[in-house]
Order: sequence, then C-alpha cells, then structure tokens
Amino acid sequence: MVLKPKPVFQLRTMTTRSRSSSPKPENSAPSVQEKTESPPPGSKRAGTPKLRDALGFRMKRQAIDRTTLTAYDQLGGENSTDTTLEKGKTIHEEETEGAGYVLDGRLRRVSPYFFTYLTYCKLRWRDRKLIDIFCDEFRDRDQDFYKAAISEGSVTLNRKPANIDSIVRNGDLISHRCHRHEPAVSSRPIKIVHEDDDVIAIDKPSGIPVHPVGRYRYNTITKIFQHEFGRVVHPCNRLDRLTSGLMFLGKTPKGADKFVQQIKDRTVRKEYIARVIGKFPCEEITVEVPIKTVSPKHTLNMVDPKNGKEAKTKFKRISYDPASNTSIVKCYPLTGRTHQIRVHLQHIGHAIANDPIYSNAYVWGKDLGKGIVEDTQDIITRLDRMGKDVAASTWIHPQGDGEILSGSKCEICDVELYTDPGPNDLDLWLHAYLYESADNSWSYKTEYPEWALASHRPFMELALSEAEKCGETQTQFNVGAVLVHEGEVLATGHSRELPGNTHAEQCALEKYFKASNSTEVPEGTVIYTTMEPCSFRLSGNEPCVQRILKTCIKTCFVGVIEPDTFVKDNSSLRQLSDNGVDYVHIGGYEEKCLEIATRGHEKGLKRPKDV
Repeated sequence: MVLKPKPVFQLRTMTTRSRSSSPKPENSAPSVQEKTESPPPGSKRAGTPKLRDALGFRMKRQAIDRTTLTAYDQLGGENSTDTTLEKGKTIHEEETEGAGYVLDGRLRRVSPYFFTYLTYCKLRWRDRKLIDIFCDEFRDRDQDFYKAAISEGSVTLNRKPANIDSIVRNGDLISHRCHRHEPAVSSRPIKIVHEDDDVIAIDKPSGIPVHPVGRYRYNTITKIFQHEFGRVVHPCNRLDRLTSGLMFLGKTPKGADKFVQQIKDRTVRKEYIARVIGKFPCEEITVEVPIKTVSPKHTLNMVDPKNGKEAKTKFKRISYDPASNTSIVKCYPLTGRTHQIRVHLQHIGHAIANDPIYSNAYVWGKDLGKGIVEDTQDIITRLDRMGKDVAASTWIHPQGDGEILSGSKCEICDVELYTDPGPNDLDLWLHAYLYESADNSWSYKTEYPEWALASHRPFMELALSEAEKCGETQTQFNVGAVLVHEGEVLATGHSRELPGNTHAEQCALEKYFKASNSTEVPEGTVIYTTMEPCSFRLSGNEPCVQRILKTCIKTCFVGVIEPDTFVKDNSSLRQLSDNGVDYVHIGGYEEKCLEIATRGHEKGLKRPKDV
C-alpha cells in the first residue's frame, strides 16, 4: 500500500507544474549537548560518550546545528563580501524559505534556494589545499567555479575568508554558501511494506537518494518523509540512488540501532532482483573477487584482486527473454561493498542492462568492462564527462538520453543549469526484494518490479486463455498452465483436459513428455499457472507441486494463491522454495484468475469426493 500523508503536509499533485509549501522545518532540532551515552567499560572507546540528538538517534561527534548557526556569522559577518546575507537568519531558515517541492509529471523538483555547506575536515583532506579538495571530491562544478567562489568570499575556513592557497588542517570547519539547484528525481510514490512501533519498511522508488548527499538534500527519502508525513526517520540500511526496493527507516533509536547492528553483524539475508545483459547460465554462480573504490568522486568501483576488499555474491537465473536478450537474475550479496552486485555482474559479462555506469559502452568500450580492467584513467576521464557534455547511455538505451549542462544560466547566481534527467538517470534494473533475519524472527519482501514481469505477462495471459477452456464446475477449480523455454511455448494445459481428473500443470507436462518422447523438460524451462500448484490431492493423484519438483524447472510464475475451498493450508510455496524453485507472483490477474477458477461454484458448491 502507499503511505497516506497527514492532510496538513500533503503535496498537491497537478497535471501542470505546481508549487507546494516549503519543506517542513525539523521538529525540536538536535543539539550536540542534548544527550550522551557511554560505551561499555573496557571497550576501545570507553570514556568517550556517544552523542545522541533530542530524539535519541546517534550523532557524529562533530555535529552541526543548522537551526542556530547563521550564514552571516559563518561567512565572516561584517567582513563578508556577500551582499545577500541576512544577519540573524539561521542557515535552516534561509534554505527552507527558498526550497519548495514541485510535482511535475514524472519528476519531483525542488525550487532553487540558498544553502550553506558546513563540514569538518575529513581524514583524507588533512594538509591539502582547499581548491584541490573541491576539485577532487565534487564533480558537480569545474575548477573555475570553485576558484571564483573562493575569490568572492563564499568559502571560509573557521569563519575566516579562504584563499586559493588555503591548507585544510585537522579540525577545520569549511563553509561554502551557494545558490543551490537540486536535480529532479522520480515522482513515483513511496510504498509501505510494513510498519511497527520502531521501524517502517518501504519499497523505495528508483532514482531517489536515501539521505542528503552531494547535490541532493530535499529530494531524498528522509526529507520527503519529513515534509509529507511529519516524521523524522533515520535509514537503517542504504540503497544506491538508482536502486529500488526494500529499505528500513528507524522511527525510534531502539529500532534503528537494533536493525543496524544486525546488518553489521551480517545476520540479515538479502535477495535482490536484476535484469542483466544476455543469457545468464542456468546453474547457480558464486562470484568471489575483491572490489576497490577507484574514484570516490565518481562513485566508481572495480574488481581489483590485489588491492580490493573481499566481496562475495551468489547469482541464480529466474528466466531468460530472447526478444530483449536479457535475463532476470536473483542476487544474494554475502558482503556489503559499494556497487557490489553491479560490479560483480559486470565482471562476469552480464552487466545490468540499463546501468549508466557499468553497461555504458562510451565509458568501457564494447566489452563493457568484463573481466579485469587495468587502465582506469581513461575510464575515469570519460566518466567525468557524463552528465556534463555527454548524456548517460546504457546497453539497453544506447542513445544518450540524460542530464547534461544546458548552456542556460541562473539569473540569480549565473551558474550554468542542467537539463532534466532522462531514463538513464532515473532507473536501474536492480531491486532489493527480500530481507530476513538469520534466526527467521522476521522477513519482509516487496512485489517484483514491473521491469522484471513485463516479458512474462503474455504467457500468464495465455495461461488464462487456457483456463477459459475448462467450462463450469461446482467441485473443482478451473486453471490454465503454460510451459515455456527461453521464450518458446513448449506446451499448454487446462484442468480436466486429459482423462482422469487431471490438473492444468499435469496436462501441460504430460502433453510435452508425449510430444517430445521424453520424461524431462529442457534446462531453463519455466512454468506459468493461473493458480498456485496443488500440494495435496484428495483423490490420491500425485500433487502438481511434486510433478514440478521431479523436473528441472526452477521458476514457477503464479497468478493467484489457491483459496482453501477444497484443501486447507496449501504448502506448495514452502515446498517449492525448500527445493530451490523460485515462486514468482505476477500481479494484476488475481480477480480474473479467481473468477475463471470458480465458475459454476455459485450454483451449489459441494464437497468433492475426488479433487
């Protein structure tokens, strides 16, 4: 279901562009002195209390309270050359007065606003020139922009004007005020999967960052929640901006800390779904090669057996679609490196088909980075042009269709503006599908995304047309089934098609075995059935789930769960899963499947003697 916002915070969605209210100010903003928590005696940090905000969430020790600091003071006060500064107005007041959400069709925009970056010196910045840090860490603008910002007095070190030769030391506070233009993100809704007193589990849309980072602040999951639902939430797990799917938001310190600790302890099992290039092997594959972050500025990660960190991912094919030459693959990350699934898939030659980094021929060449890539400088150089003068392209969308510098400039700050993001900037066929605890105390999952189901719908609709052939019955269900191997229909079947009170799956299998003079289906075959396979037959006939398990079928697509009209507690889902067969629900057909399945039942349902 979709989260229903409180009316007072609800954004107005209009067919034409409309301005909503400014983002909601943070409630009872935390202060670094609010609350502390001491580590257990004997620990490495014993005696160093952990900082917590007013709501109890952990904070970094060098926290910055934007609701009390002013840009005027941070940028030198009376000595500042910035004439737009207002004395007494806090940084938070300034940005929230300017920022406002705009829903514009497929995009969510934030109107430009003045923003003051405040950050303490990071370890990797120590004893380096300020201008070099800006150029190496932030690819949004070029060196001339940062030189001008420093020269104009928009950048300070410890509230004193910086210069081109300024060196950043340990503990220094860097301030930079600018007129901020956030990129647009997807306007797709955030769906709730589960909510309790401590945690909200959501289905995150692709194309939205989890929390403020880089060019994004208000166009993030946490800020959208705060604005629309009046809730301050903290992410327990993080997904890449482009990755969709299951993520958890802590409502309370207890809930957030407990969940984060489970992830750190690697006691959470994760399943992701990806759509990749080419025909993925039928057998399960484990990739165990180290990964290294080659360029933090570009978030570029690559396989590096010598200097990388350990990384391990298992992959299993769900299906292959020859029409698009793509495969749907289950991914099981056993470690948690940045871009791990994406990099490992690229490494084995099956990159995610619409990955703007790892399936980009402009960046990697025709082999798309398969195997070990030694020369990284050319890759970084080409990647640096993406989003500036070269639009992102992917294997599935090779034409450049994405954000680039437009040539137009902002009338207020004279900065060159970007075009709107395109499909290559907003979507990635990688979805966090399932998270569950190692002790089975909890388990949450989402529906499959449409990009993983679209090629399967014609076969489910064929199964429905088979079910239509059954006719009315008062004592049985009417079901249709289809066997498919890599896009080719091997056989169809419907309930009672063959003599002997036969079921749809049974009919399809027996028809194929007879036609092929075989007792097995080709490796990679999948089955579609309008209702989940039976796990028990009152007649004593072999249940359909057992017939499927006797074959090499590894994926079963289902239209609807079987009602308990005739047999209680159908265990087919558990049996299939326990035996390594993926059970995929194709949504949208439930009503039709049930209507066909129960035709005739309204005329007087009787308990059958032979089902």
